[in-house]
Amino acid sequence: MNLCTPQWINTFGISFDIIGAWLVAYEIVKQYNGKKYRDDVTIDELDEPVRETSQYQQWEIKKYKWMWYGLISLTIGFVFQIASTWMK
Repeated sequence: MNLCTPQWINTFGISFDIIGAWLVAYEIVKQYNGKKYRDDVTIDELDEPVRETSQYQQWEIKKYKWMWYGLISLTIGFVFQIASTWMK
């Protein structure tokens, strides 16, 4: 079985696209279920803007990391698909 045929390269590309789309949609697939903002504000902090909880900030970092992986996966998938159309 030859995995370097245009059909297989295109299939790999589509597979990367599917994975990438799910990773880019991380926020929809895995929604945050905790408190977004701190509610333990002291009197000294009343003049400051509302701050997000540390758990929410960590979730945001994780979310953007997975979304970047998704964009990279989509790019690889598109490159495979383009390459498969030019193969003979």
